[in-house]
Amino acid sequence: MSGNTLSAAEEASMSRGQLNAYLNAEAASVQVPFLLIGGVVLLVALLLYFTRLPDIVGEDRGAEANRPLLREKNLLLGVVAQFFYIGAQVCVSSFFIRFAQQVANIGEKSAARYLSAALLGFMIGRFIGTFLMRYIPAPRLLAVYSLLNFFLVLLAVILPGKFSVYALMGVEFFMSIMFPTIFSLSIRGLGGKTKEGSSLVIMAIVGGAVFPVLMGRVSDMSTIQTAYLVPAFCFLVVFYFALKNARVKHVQLATAH
Repeated sequence: MSGNTLSAAEEASMSRGQLNAYLNAEAASVQVPFLLIGGVVLLVALLLYFTRLPDIVGEDRGAEANRPLLREKNLLLGVVAQFFYIGAQVCVSSFFIRFAQQVANIGEKSAARYLSAALLGFMIGRFIGTFLMRYIPAPRLLAVYSLLNFFLVLLAVILPGKFSVYALMGVEFFMSIMFPTIFSLSIRGLGGKTKEGSSLVIMAIVGGAVFPVLMGRVSDMSTIQTAYLVPAFCFLVVFYFALKNARVKHVQLATAH
């Protein structure tokens, strides 16, 4: 956020004390934004604590209601899909600036602007996707979006320069509907087990802590461009989940995320 980026030669010419001072200044530049984010999160937590939320009343499914939660195949597949999706989302966004620097030679601060524009596309995509679901079944739209993202990430891996950055920006747009769609399809028809099933799908966001580590390792072993094959594979898992739910015509989308 400071906009001060050292080249390899500049970093090599600095003493240990100078380098530590530089790193401390870089760390200080993000303290205020993170404190503000933490304050907002705390405020939201307090609002939720004092807000009375409606109870979830599931429909009676007869004998199926007694089936163990872990035998709900669609739920478990949804947990896996959410795990891979969140991994892909965090990978695409977290490595975006480094990707833009190394592949397109875009400066750190300019790359941050590209990322901001991509995240704006994410927000716009949510509204457009919600509108499209009035006419297109949610699983079908999820399948189309996940497949488009797979090919966009492949383009980012193959194309040179700014074209690859533009491809990644498009990925943000098509990721917009994935979390609520996967969530809603996963818990569909769980009845009285909806609360427990929802908690499993939410815990799947731990994928966002797993796949960036894997992607970073791939990047260290090859290049940051090659490392984007990791989220590309993740989108194929989401595509498979969408295909398995292809017969679902109507679903009530969750509004979270």
